[in-house]
Amino acid sequence: MADSSVDAIAQIRAQLGPDAVVLSVKQLPAAGIGRLWQRPRIEVVACIPDAPQAQVEDDPLSEIKRQLAELRQQLDQRPATWGNRQPEVVPGTHAFAPAIPPTVVQILEKIGILPLYIQQVLELLRQANPSQAPQTLPQEIEAVCSALKRIWRVRNDSGTNVHVFIGPPGTGKTTCLCKWLAKSVLLENRRARVWRLDGAGTNAAESLSVYCEILGVPVDRFRSEDEHLDPSELLFVDLPGVNWKDAESVETLKRQIGELPAGHVHLVLNAAYEIPVLIAQARAFSSYPIFDVVLTHLDEEGRWGKLWNLVLGTNYSLGWMSSGQNIPGDFYAASAQMLFDRQFHRK
Repeated sequence: MADSSVDAIAQIRAQLGPDAVVLSVKQLPAAGIGRLWQRPRIEVVACIPDAPQAQVEDDPLSEIKRQLAELRQQLDQRPATWGNRQPEVVPGTHAFAPAIPPTVVQILEKIGILPLYIQQVLELLRQANPSQAPQTLPQEIEAVCSALKRIWRVRNDSGTNVHVFIGPPGTGKTTCLCKWLAKSVLLENRRARVWRLDGAGTNAAESLSVYCEILGVPVDRFRSEDEHLDPSELLFVDLPGVNWKDAESVETLKRQIGELPAGHVHLVLNAAYEIPVLIAQARAFSSYPIFDVVLTHLDEEGRWGKLWNLVLGTNYSLGWMSSGQNIPGDFYAASAQMLFDRQFHRK
């Protein structure tokens, strides 16, 4: 105890030395009647801290770090394969598919392929089982393109002259029909005719009749049951758009198609829509005898790589691609190489 803090510090240093540490300070009132004239005293608790322990020089993780460094060095020295892993061969089996580099997954994601379908492409890469992994980004892109080309469906064209255009409202199917018609009549000098038929609703595509008049192509608003089709003449059939979410409307259109002359049914979809919507629309017509898919509004969509989801997620072929409203305008056969060139700016 001390009468003041100065006295307390002097006592601590005298008894414990300069390294002493104060733990607590408490004021003690004077006892009895003496508290009226005596100053309160203070109680100070102090101690000498333990001597610092010698610093441990050994890092407890040093052994693990050393082992990791050795493994890294061994991997760097091995021949390059997919993911720097050599194919393992089990007797009586094929070589184990090498690991896929993370950059390949990033390329597929950048293209716009959904995670669900990325796994399909990775499986194709594993099946390819190359002996040497790509060393550069361009080589990895080529590997991805090669794998995707394997799933591209080539249409088995039976040479029919009948082409039926269907699809949801507003996809531009009548515009596609006019482009194909103009291409056939003006560039290929083919003879053609058009059926502009009603469905569950009225076919209000008056522009189709106007283009037919310009091209000198006959257009019929109703089909005749006993009409004889000229086998040398192209027949284009335009049907009103159908609400793909209405099962009854979809089934009605299906029955109508079954009453038409046998030919190719082209499903026209708006490529500017998001992929979940496109796939849902495509699957709504899955019971139809779809020959191929025609993609429109490509001038409004720069992510052409996302169209691979239609190939991976459906059984359809991508047949034609259309851009803009001009007739004849841009209307061309779809191909895997075309998607690659557009996606990777190879033009």
